[in-house]
Amino acid sequence: MKEYKCKYCGEVFDKPLLLAQHVRANHKRAKTREKKGVEKEKQAEQIDKTVEAIGILKGLQASPNLSEAEKKLLGEVALRIEALLTYTQKSK
Repeated sequence: MKEYKCKYCGEVFDKPLLLAQHVRANHKRAKTREKKGVEKEKQAEQIDKTVEAIGILKGLQASPNLSEAEKKLLGEVALRIEALLTYTQKSK
């Protein structure tokens, strides 16, 4: 009787159909899930950096060395970034 061996993990199967099902279920789909996980991780990291940038802008806005016009400009920039962040989170 012929044996069919998985090239990814070395598991042995009696029928090629069982091998194909094993490869699809355990190896091909796992790669796809892994790629999606990496993308979501990058998006979460980008959101964290954006939130941090908003915090920095708001901190700068409270600085006593800035003129009122500069404070107003920083406030507008922070609001725009917040709006973009909200829009990107809603679109997902």
